[in-house]
Amino acid sequence: MQRKSSPTGGATELAIEYTSKPVSGWGGLVSVFRFFDRLGVREVLAEVLPDGRRSPNQIPVLDIVLSLFVTVLTGGRRFAHVERWRGDEVVHAIVGARRLPSAMTLTRYFGGWVQAQVEQLVEGMWRWQLARLPAQPLGAVLDLDSTVFERYGAQEGSLKGHNPRKHGRPSHHPLLALLAEAKVVLHAWLRSGNTGSARGVRGFLDQALAYLPQDYRLYAVRADSGFFDVTVLKDLEHRALPYAIAVRLTPPLRRQLVGITRWQEFAPGLEVGELLYETYGWQTARRIVSVRERIADRPQARGRQLIEVPGYTFHAVVTTLELSAVDVWRFYNGRAECENRIKELKEDFGAGGFCLQSFYGTEAVFRLICCLYNLMAEFRREIVHAPTQRLLTVRQQVLVVGGILGAHGRTPVLRLGLRGRWRERFAALLARIATYTIPTVAQFDLRALTQQLGPPRPWKPRRRQRPHPYPALAALVTY
Repeated sequence: MQRKSSPTGGATELAIEYTSKPVSGWGGLVSVFRFFDRLGVREVLAEVLPDGRRSPNQIPVLDIVLSLFVTVLTGGRRFAHVERWRGDEVVHAIVGARRLPSAMTLTRYFGGWVQAQVEQLVEGMWRWQLARLPAQPLGAVLDLDSTVFERYGAQEGSLKGHNPRKHGRPSHHPLLALLAEAKVVLHAWLRSGNTGSARGVRGFLDQALAYLPQDYRLYAVRADSGFFDVTVLKDLEHRALPYAIAVRLTPPLRRQLVGITRWQEFAPGLEVGELLYETYGWQTARRIVSVRERIADRPQARGRQLIEVPGYTFHAVVTTLELSAVDVWRFYNGRAECENRIKELKEDFGAGGFCLQSFYGTEAVFRLICCLYNLMAEFRREIVHAPTQRLLTVRQQVLVVGGILGAHGRTPVLRLGLRGRWRERFAALLARIATYTIPTVAQFDLRALTQQLGPPRPWKPRRRQRPHPYPALAALVTY
């Protein structure tokens, strides 16, 4: 006899009771924070974070930053999202904090930062992180790129500029340098919205290259057409750094591309050619590699169409690499991976959502999120063994675990709701963390660096200032 399902059932017949036990859905955070403790993240943050507060009831600055990390790791995108953890006793125990700060505490603390404190934070954190970079036999590839953070308000540096998604919307225009193989952020600047992509690249590269370990070698630099500027090209050539940079197809260059007679087909619908090109302001001719796509074979082809050559779209790259034209194009195409890294920073880590009235407070949070991104890249590479996974995937597979905080005698115990292969997988992660050792060559003398940098500048509350008579000049940030 077949049994009929009742129309009323499921949640309706499920009894509801309440418990006063400390329960959380984020018990998997214990793996990440054990990894941080294994690396010594708390010690480094304690050395580089500024603090000059005198309140007897203050929350330590280390707990403030760790609460920011918890918010980002669990999907928070605003300072207001910090509030969800203030009553979670399981998260308190994982972080090791007696109490966690409110959103107002975070905004007041970061709102008092100045540029010198931001630079000192980066100098300490990123030198410590980059000392553990895995060496590349042929050298690492450095990708330069910029992105747009839309802003809704009148924050410092939030100005109208290039915004492909929301035209006319005020924004910030950060500049980033990413190491392709390690999938980490080498350097980052937050800039006002009206800056061009290539503005300040020389000073930016000076700082970025200074953070690299002494014996770390770069193979080449890749960038999009926003960095196609003669000053950028000259600077890279002066540093003896090979490059492959996309070219803007100006009318003089389009006329030169039309004149190419030798095209080599290397894939269905794809042909490559090259030429030596010199334009106004250049002292020497440079090599241009061009690829054209046959629209009939590749209907989704992107690029620039030329009236003189119908049926094709064109792309061009300027390069100093001593590779064949086909290999240059394939090498440059690998730059698309950095777009995924930036997308992850914005969507999974919420890098564009934590915004303050203070420009340097916003930059401090942005750079701390970049530091967290690098830590999670190391976690995925060394512990999870999935370096290409996004944080969204790690969050669902590792961090979202039900946990109950209990005790064995006086020893606190976190009981995780896992069984079967899920329990075995999580136990394997904890075992890898317990046995993870930093290579000898990557040992970092934090005390020597802090002595060199000096103690962090005392934190002071930011005073309300009168409006500047020329807001565009006041918000313009130069390095």
